[in-house]
Parts: sequence; C-alpha cells; structure tokens
Amino acid sequence: MGIGRYGCIEWMDFARVPREVSMSRASLTHPLITLAFCGALLAGCQSHDIDFSPEPLAMAGAVYSIPSPQVPAAGQAWWEAFGDSKLDALIHQALDRNYDVMQAVARLRQAASLTRQAQASRYPQLGLELALRREWRESGEDDRQNLVGGALAWEIDAFNRLGSSALARQSEQAARLEDVETVRLSLSAEVAEAYFDAVEQRNQLALLRSQIATDRELLELTQLRFDSGLTASVDVWQQSSQLAETESIVPPVEAILRFSENRLDVLLGQAPDAVDRVADTDRFAGIGDLPFLGVPSDLLLNRPDLRALRNELVAADAEIGQAIAERLPRLILNGSLLHQDGPELSGPVALVLGSLVQPLIDWGARKAEVERNRALYVERLALFSQAYLEAVESVENALYQERKQLEFLHRLERRRGFLERTVTETRDRYTNGLTDFLPVLAATKELQQLERILLRQQRDLLAYRIRLHRALGGSVGSSWAEAAGSSGGLE
Repeated sequence: MGIGRYGCIEWMDFARVPREVSMSRASLTHPLITLAFCGALLAGCQSHDIDFSPEPLAMAGAVYSIPSPQVPAAGQAWWEAFGDSKLDALIHQALDRNYDVMQAVARLRQAASLTRQAQASRYPQLGLELALRREWRESGEDDRQNLVGGALAWEIDAFNRLGSSALARQSEQAARLEDVETVRLSLSAEVAEAYFDAVEQRNQLALLRSQIATDRELLELTQLRFDSGLTASVDVWQQSSQLAETESIVPPVEAILRFSENRLDVLLGQAPDAVDRVADTDRFAGIGDLPFLGVPSDLLLNRPDLRALRNELVAADAEIGQAIAERLPRLILNGSLLHQDGPELSGPVALVLGSLVQPLIDWGARKAEVERNRALYVERLALFSQAYLEAVESVENALYQERKQLEFLHRLERRRGFLERTVTETRDRYTNGLTDFLPVLAATKELQQLERILLRQQRDLLAYRIRLHRALGGSVGSSWAEAAGSSGGLE
C-alpha cells in the first residue's frame, strides 16, 4: 500500500499464471484480507437519503373557491366535453403529426439513452485485449511477444455513486416523458382555441352578410321615402355611410379567418394550403357543466408540468448523493485472462488488479460540487413551489373568469332584447312618418355592434373553459407512452 502518482491511496495484486498452473490459495490471501478491510471501512460511511416524493414549500387550501361536480369523467379526454366531432378529429391529427411533439419525443429518447449509459456503468465491463510487442537487441536478436484475451473492469459501487447517477438520469428521463405530455396538453388546447377562433370568424361573416342585407333594405326604404318627398337626402347619405361601414368590416374578419385556418394547418404539421377546415355551418359548442376540480393538491398528480418539475427535483437530490460519493473511496477491480505467445513464456496469463482510490487533496473542489448541487436542489424546490402556487392561481382565475363571463353574456343578451324592441319600434314609427331616421339609424347600428360583440364574447367563454381544462391538467386520453407501447417505444 502506498501513495500513488495521483495523490490517492492504492493497493494492488499482480499474478501471472503460466500454462497448466493454477493460482494457489496463498496467492489469494492478501487480496481477500485487503478487500475485507476495505469492506469494513466502506460500511462505516454514510450515504445520502433521497426524497422521492418532495412537496412544495407552500401548499394551497383544501378546496377551490367555486364548487364542482364530485365525480370525475373516467377515461374522457378534456375536449370531448364539447361534443364536437370535428374538433375531436383535428386534435387527434395534431397529436399524431405535430413537430413540437416530435421534438419532445426526441428529447425523451436522448434522456432514455443517457439513462441506459448510466445504468450500464454499474456492471462489469468486458472487452477484448490484444498486445503485440517486439524488442531489438544490439546483438541483432529480436524478442517477440503476443498477448490476446479478455479484459474485465468493474467499479464496485460501495457508496452508490453510480447508483445515484443512474437515478438522476432516470428521473430526468421521467421528467422528459412528462414534458411530452405537457406539449400534448398545450397542443390540444391550441388546436381548440384556433378552431373556435375560426368558427367565430365564420359566424361573424354570416352575421355581417345578414347585417349588410338589413342595411341595404333600410337604404332602399330611405331612398323610396326621399323619392316620394317624405324625407331629406341626409337620411339616404346616413344610411349609405352605415352600409359602407358594415361592408368595411368584412375584409379584416376574412383575414383573421385565414390566420386561424393557417394556424390549424401548422398545428396539424403541414404548410398552410388555403383549404378551409371550418365550414359556414359550424357553430360554437356548449361548455356544459364545470369539469371535476378535485382539490388543489391534485394538481401535483394531474398536471404534467408539475410532475416534470417533481422529477427534476428528485434528479437534483440524486446528484447531491453522487457529489457526496465523489468524495469517498472508489473500489475498482480490473482483470485479464490472456494467452501469451513468446520465446520465453507461452501459455495463459491471468492479471488481477484491485485498487481503492481515496481523494486526499483537491483544494475543496469536490466539497464545492456538493454545495453547488445542494443550491441547485433549493433552486428547483423553489421553482417547483412557485409553479404549484401559480397552477392553483390559474385554476382559481379561470373559474372566476368563466363565472363572470357567463354573467356578462346574460346581461348582453338582456340588452339585445331591449335593442331589438327599440329597432322594431323606431322603424315602425319612421315608416309611418312619426319620427325622423336618426333613431332608426342609432338603434340599428347599436344592435349590430352588440350582435358582433356577443359572438366574440361567446368565443371568449369557450377560451376560458379551455384555459380551465389546461390549468387542471386535463386528460388527453391515452398518454404518449401508452400509445407508443408499454416502454414508450424507448427500448
């Protein structure tokens, strides 16, 4: 035993076994005694305990502020609650073809490869060894020696350094799998929003066509009364301006419709093709009852982004254990069984080397690495805690926003009823010559604006429900791993 050239304590045993000669029991005594001593030394060292189920530093309340149904919809994808078969088909196409999902899956495969590498390092490594040597002497003679055989190298993971590394990579792989589910959930929400945006613009165009027809009808009425000398030309010009204003709204709506259609194309993994996916007959779906909310702590299990952060936290904890183990001794066994062919000695040769390597002086480098990993764990714990609180906030905001949007729509509908009666009354009075055209123009314009606002607000209500499903970590049906196979297609 002595100090090696790397400042480490080393021990070794070297045995050469000629042909038809086996190793004696005495030749094994010293290595076995040394191994026993090392085992006793290693057993006295402490290991790092890993928390496999970390919790946020701050937990939310026991319930949400708004009650919900008490029974979850088993096995149902979140968008199926809208009951729209076209939306269902579009989302399934996007989940199969979208390139963001492909990127996330590629990152998962990279993480799986790193996991297999880390796990492989825990087992003996076997290889083929070939050595050719030739020496020339001044006498003109040469000495040739050939060695061929198998070699083994194995680090006995006494302090779980390799195990901690493998666990860290495995946890990161689990986090990347949750990232895939996060992308799939976000993608399904984006498709739903783009689809309902397109439906809104289709309905806006249909509404504008109806309003333009109404404006033309009023223009004909004012022109007829002007030709009859019953009204001034200003009524004709006012209604002509109103018709032009309504017609001017059409091009921007058509542009927004094309943007929404193009967005759907890209989300489905193809270039925009100017082919309409939403028809004039498509209408808004109803939102139905609130989805099952559960309790705030359920978000830790339901939201894939929170599950990913928890796995990242476990990985950081495992890396602390790995950094601690880097400061402790390593027990490494190397062996070879070779066939030697040379002029002086020919036959099988066995080589056995055992080394116990203990870092002595590294000027605090390994200790600093432990401290860095502890700080990284604290950072990820804070990130996990903040993300959880923001997730609860998102659910509460979506619930409150949806409730107030329903109240807003109810009041807009009530206002529309008043305006419809006002338009009917003012037109009757104008036709009978009891009033001028201005009340008719004002009431009609206000009603048309309100009808367009109602469509936009109905779309916003659907958007708020989509946000609620997304905030809750709504199910996308079968997970990517289930769709790809039990191993996630990673083997």
